[in-house]
Amino acid sequence: MIKKNLKEFLKYLSFEKNYSVNTLKSYHKDLLEFILYLEKIGIKSLSTLGAQHLRSYLLFLKIQKKASSTIARKISSIRSFFKFLSKHKKISHNLFLYLSTPKLSKKIPLVPTEEEIEGFISFLEKEEKFFKLRDKALFEIAYGCGLRVSEIANLTLDQIDFNNQIIRVTGKGKKERIVPFGRKALEALNKYLKLRKDLLLKLKKDINYVFLNFKGERLTERGIRYITKKQANKKGLPYLHPHTLRHAFATHLLNAGADLRSIQEMLGHSSLVTTEIYTKVNYEYLLKTYLKAHPRAKEK
Repeated sequence: MIKKNLKEFLKYLSFEKNYSVNTLKSYHKDLLEFILYLEKIGIKSLSTLGAQHLRSYLLFLKIQKKASSTIARKISSIRSFFKFLSKHKKISHNLFLYLSTPKLSKKIPLVPTEEEIEGFISFLEKEEKFFKLRDKALFEIAYGCGLRVSEIANLTLDQIDFNNQIIRVTGKGKKERIVPFGRKALEALNKYLKLRKDLLLKLKKDINYVFLNFKGERLTERGIRYITKKQANKKGLPYLHPHTLRHAFATHLLNAGADLRSIQEMLGHSSLVTTEIYTKVNYEYLLKTYLKAHPRAKEK
């Protein structure tokens, strides 16, 4: 019975809330684990579910030594599920009034310097080959526009306005935003798209996605992460991944004097609070730059 309610909830998130496939998978995984735990302790109906069972699940997660961030995410998923059930009169009250989310320490993202980004991307300029040009264009867009890896993977040609140098990005919750891109990204895209066209003609294929693999198919999120990691390791930047480039985009904009509201809009954050993490990153970045460059602060 509870599993049937889960299916209804996932349909609601998909069709009414327009959540992405990855978000739906995350909700499904968290809630299925919760339901299987309830079945294990003999709870098969919502009518027999009490606050003590929710607390025991929280204790179960802690005994398993799950990270606070993981527990917080699972609690958030289950809370959303119970709000849905309460709204549709499946339960009489929201049981999560009895549970609290563990406090999380805000981690400041590790951000490469502008010089490190420049060295990382220019490293790919040496060869005029399909994969080199594709990867360079990909990194120019990732860093130049601050896109999420899912947004890069799903980027299509008709989303790009080459004349005005803007991209219409479809982000979380299928919300659309407009992000500009610069001259270097435009040059990299134009070079790559010529070889992309040749590849598709050779393979006799027609596909609208921008970034493709050697088979002429859409480059997946997993593929983008692999490519980024591979190239980053070559440049001695093992911590760099697609989301790091997004952090770098926001941080470097802030360093250049961009206001938080503009950065929020370009990142597609629904709340300014989420964007404010970059004010802390900005301080860390400036401190790092100072200690590295100032003659009275250099380590001997």
